[in-house]
Amino acid sequence: MRPRLKMFVSWFVTALGFLVGFFALAGFGMAWPPFNDDLPGWLLRWISYLGGAFLGPVLLAGSIVALRNRKRAGIIFLICMPITVFCLAYPSAGYLVWHSDGGGWFEPPEPPTAIGLTIIFFLPIFAALLAIRYRKRAIYLFGATVVLAGIVFGLSHWTKAFLPPFGGWSALFLLFGLFWRGTGNRGWPSLFQPRLRPLRQRAAAFVFTCIAVLCVDICVTLGLSALGSSLFSGDCRGKPLFVHPESPFHAVFTARVIFVGRSIEALTRDRGLFRDPHIPGARDPHVGDWAIGVVEERFWGLPSWSRLVLLTNFIYWKDAAYFVDGSRGRGLLTRVLPIVEGRVSCSRTKPVQDAIVDLRALRDAPSASGRRLIGYVRQPEKFVCGIVPPAPPKPAVGARISLVGPIGERIVTADESGTYEVDDLPPGDYTLRLLVPDSQLVGFWEGDALPAKVHLDSQGLVEHNFEIFWNGRIEGHVREDSGTPVRVDVELQNADGNQMPGNVRSYLPSNDDGSYGIKKIPPGRYFVVLNPSGPNDRSPFNTQYYQSAFRTQDAQVFQIGEGQKIEGVNFKVPRLAERTVQVRVNLQNGKEVPDVPVCVAYEHTRDYGTRACTNFIARTDRNGVATIHLFGNSQVRLFAEQYVTDEKKKRMDTYSSNTVESEAGKIPEKIDLVLNSSKP
Repeated sequence: MRPRLKMFVSWFVTALGFLVGFFALAGFGMAWPPFNDDLPGWLLRWISYLGGAFLGPVLLAGSIVALRNRKRAGIIFLICMPITVFCLAYPSAGYLVWHSDGGGWFEPPEPPTAIGLTIIFFLPIFAALLAIRYRKRAIYLFGATVVLAGIVFGLSHWTKAFLPPFGGWSALFLLFGLFWRGTGNRGWPSLFQPRLRPLRQRAAAFVFTCIAVLCVDICVTLGLSALGSSLFSGDCRGKPLFVHPESPFHAVFTARVIFVGRSIEALTRDRGLFRDPHIPGARDPHVGDWAIGVVEERFWGLPSWSRLVLLTNFIYWKDAAYFVDGSRGRGLLTRVLPIVEGRVSCSRTKPVQDAIVDLRALRDAPSASGRRLIGYVRQPEKFVCGIVPPAPPKPAVGARISLVGPIGERIVTADESGTYEVDDLPPGDYTLRLLVPDSQLVGFWEGDALPAKVHLDSQGLVEHNFEIFWNGRIEGHVREDSGTPVRVDVELQNADGNQMPGNVRSYLPSNDDGSYGIKKIPPGRYFVVLNPSGPNDRSPFNTQYYQSAFRTQDAQVFQIGEGQKIEGVNFKVPRLAERTVQVRVNLQNGKEVPDVPVCVAYEHTRDYGTRACTNFIARTDRNGVATIHLFGNSQVRLFAEQYVTDEKKKRMDTYSSNTVESEAGKIPEKIDLVLNSSKP
């Protein structure tokens, strides 16, 4: 092999060792040490933790030594292999055992058994290494150890669980160990010329190397923490107000974001929050799920020496300030670094302008009684969909809250920041009601408008906030031509094509008497439409916009003002003729396909111009047959779709059939749909 090629291969293996080593070392620094762990399986967690502690240093030490001495580097990898592989592989070398009570747990071999199997596993490997140098003497030893290992693993029921992890981790160490040992024996030149140095210089070089490794390890840890950020959130129901640390890892402060970035998850997911083109602001370069911030106000949890902080697991906008209620890492390294998880939904992390109550509770001293009732009141705000920069809220200055309890009734007024606070209340149950005009409603959901009930104990801090919404309303009745009231789906659509706010119940069925009422409509331009997905068995009526229109361009637009009420938006709908159609779904080879959705899209509905199966009306039975009903004589599209979950790729694939398109009255009574063998 040419000298240049030898150097290239050597540098490649060295770089690979450093890369894997630093990733392993950073992973160990981020892992939670199992201190005070007395749960079942604590020994396995400790062994696994020790494996992580060995892996990175061994790879880095071997790669550093390999720069000047190939043979010594090979010896380091081979000597450290048994103990490191044991710690890494043993915790996963077992079976999930189910018991008669329905429970199950992971069971590895007992430690003495595992140690014995490990020794027998490595005997042939070291015998083979010995046979390379002393063939005549060691070949018999190698053969004997192979026979012994074959007998033991052939009889042991742990073999299937034991060999894969041990073989995989051993291959990693053998790759580096054999390469450096073998190239050293073949006389390959060192990457750096070895030289003799005084003890003082060698000690200084060792210290400098350790410092350099630590610095690189910190950089890799920061990078992995940022790129591993995630917006996944558990099922959290909101977090109460606090004024004390929750744990040694709880960090609370404010910070201004100076740089934002996106994690691997945000950059690679096909339809993630930051990649979906249908979400406004999703691809704005000024927003990301991790950020670097400058600390502005500290409460607790951050290192005193740190001015900068790495923020993860939240949506951050550049140049915006955030109140962070986060969690520090519990690893040996991350617990001393300024890395804080924002924790979507499971914390009170938010833009500073939305944290008025949090900051007041933390800054102000508690009252003499220890009891505090606090909250904010906000005026109606314009709904903006998508990912948008934080905007200053609109405080309801002077808002009046009725407080009823053991003290009788008291009226509390919000200050210039829209915040109210009462700290001289006796313990007991209280009822809160925001006094607003009829043109406004309180609360995001309908039930939030009811008077709120809170309880104050002897040392309580209770928060209750009020969000005000415009109570625009549209009301009317739906009847057949004969005057009979009917139940039908009613939808309010934004005439400008924007998404409706989540607090508006914009899609609802009419009541038994045919009446309907849509509330909490913000100012804007709107359509009212019946049966937006088309007729169905429960509601055999055409899609119809007010007033008697079938297309949006012919519909009447309602201009709703702040809290405006519009009545008399009534509909008359003719009942459509009904036909029964039998649909058979099969594959291209003629085999019937059971449990497949059959989809129908009627003309003039929002589903008609798309291929999405948003209006499936039946599923095929075990014979691949479904009976459906078609209504009226408008143009329809009829097709089937099959959804298949790919567990290996963790995704769902969709397979569509051919489409039958015709007037509803002309579609045959029996039709066949054939699913494609590949995705569209």
